[in-house]
Amino acid sequence: MKAARHCELPEVSVVRVEPDGWERYRAVRLAALQDAPEMFGSTYEREIAFDEGEWRRRAERPATFLAVRDGVDVGIAGAYEFDAGWCVMGMWLHPDARGTGAVDLLLAACADVAVGCGAWRLALWVMADNPRGIRAYERGGFAFTGERELGRDGRWELAMARTLS
Repeated sequence: MKAARHCELPEVSVVRVEPDGWERYRAVRLAALQDAPEMFGSTYEREIAFDEGEWRRRAERPATFLAVRDGVDVGIAGAYEFDAGWCVMGMWLHPDARGTGAVDLLLAACADVAVGCGAWRLALWVMADNPRGIRAYERGGFAFTGERELGRDGRWELAMARTLS
């Protein structure tokens, strides 16, 4: 009889993007745009052309986070005040980091910032054909609001939200 193999996953952590971390932010954002261009309101071709000043400006946003696994940046998300509320935007995880709990940590970091700014609700949009993302958001306390929009690519985007405490 063979002994059971034990495999430990590297620990995942979340760090806030600092202005001097613009190169890390840039690398993850561009990886996201290459991996899942249909999930974002921008393109790799557009953002690869940004100069250092634009990347620094974006890195100065107060609530953008990187997921780090085994010393490698593997994900990104931000919480932003949007239409008189707070919204998670730009969520992406490297395929190898999916299922590691990184999405939960990114959502918690976004929620903490929103709560700190007095928000009572946090919203996000998810593609209707992204069942894994939907399950992750539901696990994080998000529920469908009933709002939906047809995206530029003809795919449905669904609104989800959760109440913050």
